[in-house]
Amino acid sequence: MPLNTDKSSSVTDALMTRITVRDFLDKPVPDDVLKGIFETARRTASGGNLQPWRIHVMTGEALDKFRNDALAKMMKGQMEKETHPAYPSPLWEPQRSWRYKLGEDMYGLVGIPREDKPARMRWLANNVRFFGAPVGIIITGNKKLGMPQHLDIGIYVQSLMLLAREAGLHTAPQGWWRIWPDTAREHLDFPGDEEVLVGMSLGYGNPDAKVNDLWADRAELNELVHFYS
Repeated sequence: MPLNTDKSSSVTDALMTRITVRDFLDKPVPDDVLKGIFETARRTASGGNLQPWRIHVMTGEALDKFRNDALAKMMKGQMEKETHPAYPSPLWEPQRSWRYKLGEDMYGLVGIPREDKPARMRWLANNVRFFGAPVGIIITGNKKLGMPQHLDIGIYVQSLMLLAREAGLHTAPQGWWRIWPDTAREHLDFPGDEEVLVGMSLGYGNPDAKVNDLWADRAELNELVHFYS
């Protein structure tokens, strides 16, 4: 299915046309559009109205400095201690197969065979560029937050993704930035009792990029939802 770059007219349309975009146009997002997304996202629900998220939005020179610094460190083979692992280890079924298929489908679209591990690593490194997006977002939260508050932050991330589609934009939520917490702290203003929880790329998706033809499969309704009456 080709990338939908139109503005979404409903929540359903926004959800059905949202994908993780991994190639963005070099086109800035107007300030009023960008600020409007975050203004509306303030209404996101959270348990006890704790509003546990802290949002850091980078554009222009600030974004360039951040990603160039992270890229330089990565090229030198430097590593930082991640704040949270991306997945449980080992993964179990069917989650393991879902993750495996997504990776194979993506690398198939961009023409990188399974045995070419260096090329796959280079492709994965596009994360450090925020996939070329004009807006880079880092979300932090207090280290004392529990699982319920992390769920709340996930709800906030979904709000951003759907509001972006309403504006004709796309996003890529990125757990990648949990492995660069020291770099984030060097460039962003957040206290020592906060940690990096997730990042996000935001901008205009490139409709000509093959990788943006990737539509991840979903489990069937009866595998996920149980109705009782």
